[in-house]
Amino acid sequence: MRDYCLLAALPILMAAAVWAETLTPTYRYGETFIAYAQVDRTDGTYRRMLTTPDVLAATDAGAPLPDGTRILMETYYSPGSLSTVFHKQKVDGQWHYGSFNGQGTVNLATLPQASCLSCHARAAETDFTFTKPSLDAAPTLGEARLTCDRGGRSPCDLHTYLEGTHE
Repeated sequence: MRDYCLLAALPILMAAAVWAETLTPTYRYGETFIAYAQVDRTDGTYRRMLTTPDVLAATDAGAPLPDGTRILMETYYSPGSLSTVFHKQKVDGQWHYGSFNGQGTVNLATLPQASCLSCHARAAETDFTFTKPSLDAAPTLGEARLTCDRGGRSPCDLHTYLEGTHE
């Protein structure tokens, strides 16, 4: 496992300059989101994880994500074929979840949802965010590539999120 604590010590301005060169923004959702991780699955599907530039600048290894944090997970069942977009937002210290069809109207509304939280409870040590280590490292290392040992909607083994490579 990489030691992400060293990354937190880098000045925010330096990190912002680095991610601007190594991470690609998308404006597909009415504002800027930046992909910080891609999870490739054994069945050929993949997921791209995105967040906003302000979250990338404020992320602190080992610390909870700030209120207002939004994370999108784009799901692809074949290359370039966006299916569902899942999203979550931190509101008053609690995560709210939602989803919409990636081919339809963008809907970033979220609600507290027990079914989502029950799965994400396995990631309680990383603020209920499986990809938090990749998010923490993204400002300096770029987008992480993770390989999951499972297909479909099954959560990956936790080690998957800690052992990714960065492009």
